[in-house]
Amino acid sequence: MRIARRFFILTAMLLPALMPALAADRASEVLERLAAGFRAMKSYEVRFEIEAEEFAGSGRYTVDGEAYCLSLGDAEVFCDGAVRHEVDNRRREVTIVEVDRESRNLLNNPVRAFDFLGSQYAATLLSEADGRAVVRLTPSDEGASATGTVEVTVVTSTMRPERLDYDYDGERVTVRIVGIAAPEAPLRRFERKNYDGYEMIDFR
Repeated sequence: MRIARRFFILTAMLLPALMPALAADRASEVLERLAAGFRAMKSYEVRFEIEAEEFAGSGRYTVDGEAYCLSLGDAEVFCDGAVRHEVDNRRREVTIVEVDRESRNLLNNPVRAFDFLGSQYAATLLSEADGRAVVRLTPSDEGASATGTVEVTVVTSTMRPERLDYDYDGERVTVRIVGIAAPEAPLRRFERKNYDGYEMIDFR
């Protein structure tokens, strides 16, 4: 009994010190399994809903390797892995920029939207209950592309994302993942002939 009691007291003393390390390990495990699920798919389609202070809407994007196309409201984005063509159909403009490969923002770089491993974020497990884990990602000091905190909610039975909450200096954007599936059609590519009369703005 005396040995058991000593073990219990020692465990109680060490547990508070061990908890942060255990939570960090679990956060890394969740992120690793989340990223692995997307890496295992060569191509996939994600449907989502987005809510911000002055905007709410639904969209979808399709990924094929490093290339993708995304649609949200009047906007379309086409990327071949190196260059993005951002189409504003309301203004009849096409903005051409280089891809920000370090970005983990779903709207800016959907190919890396759920791959936070080795990125410029530090991960913390906020909670895990009712089949869901919530991981907070905080930019590290050298995180040039990580301009705000991100909270990722993951369904632990499937290790699929359910929700992303971005916070950019108090401006919050929530993205809810509605569905993830194989693409319904081949990836759409940017074709300039489809946008005759549009102003081309090249920032490369």
